[in-house]
Amino acid sequence: MKRRAALLGTGLAAGALCAAMAMNVFAAQITADRAKAIAMENAGVKENQVAFIGAKLDYDDGRQVYDVEFFTSDYKEYDYEIDANTGAVVSMDYDAELTYHYDGSRAASGTQAAVTSEEAKAKALEHSGVEADQVPFINVKLDYDDGRQVYEVEFYTDDYKEYDYEIDASTGSIISWDYDAERFYQDDRKAGSGKTQKAAAQAGITLEEAKAEALKIAGLSDSQVTWGRIHQDYDDGRLLYEGKFFFETTEYEFELDANTGNIVDWDAESIYD
Repeated sequence: MKRRAALLGTGLAAGALCAAMAMNVFAAQITADRAKAIAMENAGVKENQVAFIGAKLDYDDGRQVYDVEFFTSDYKEYDYEIDANTGAVVSMDYDAELTYHYDGSRAASGTQAAVTSEEAKAKALEHSGVEADQVPFINVKLDYDDGRQVYEVEFYTDDYKEYDYEIDASTGSIISWDYDAERFYQDDRKAGSGKTQKAAAQAGITLEEAKAEALKIAGLSDSQVTWGRIHQDYDDGRLLYEGKFFFETTEYEFELDANTGNIVDWDAESIYD
C-alpha cells in the first residue's frame, strides 16, 4: 500500500513538473526580437548586414532558450543559444560558409544575393496572378538547396488557397512552385444517388467555432493572429477541421473533431523551421 502511494505521489509530481514546463513555454522573460538583438550585438553585426535571421523557443538541459540563427550578406553563419529568462548567451557558433558554382566547383561566398526578399515576393505573386491585397499572410525565408541560395516563399489567399515557391536568389527565376486549393467531399451513400455533397453539412460545429476552440487552446485572441487555410477533411471516417494560424514568429497547426470540437492533433513551431 505504501509502495502504491509512493508511486502515485511520484507520478503526480512528474505530471505537475511536465505541466509547469508546458506552461513555462509562454513565460519567457525576453522576446524573440530581444534574443535576436542580443545575438547580433554579441557578434558585432548590424541589422542592415543580416540577410536572414530566425529565433526559435526551445529547451536545453531543462533551461528555456532561444535558438537564434542568422546569415550576414557575405554568407557568414552564426548560431546562438540565448537564455530566455536572463538574456545571457549560453552558446554560440560561427561559420564562414562556402557556396558552389553550378558546375560543382567551390567558390568563396562573398557575392551578395542579387535578388531581394521583396523582389522574390513580387515574382511569386506575379506568377500566381494574385494581388498583394488578397494575401493576408506571406513568409519569405532565405535558404540553401543543393548548394544554391534560394528564397522559399509561402503565402495564402483570403479564400485559403496555398502557394509555395522556390526562387533563385541570384537570378530571380522560379525553381519550383506548388498550389493547393483542395475541396473536400463525401459520397452521398444514404441517398444512393452516387452524387457528392459538401462535408460541411455534416459538421456538428461551425468553422468559426472551430477557430475559437483553437484560439482558446493557444491562449490567443482572433485579433492577435493571422489565419492560414482552414478546411474539412476525413480521417478514419471522422470529420475534422484542419487549419493553421500564425502569431508573431510561431505557426500553429491543429486538427479538431468537427462534431465535438475536441482537439485531435496540435503543433506549434517557429515559422523559420
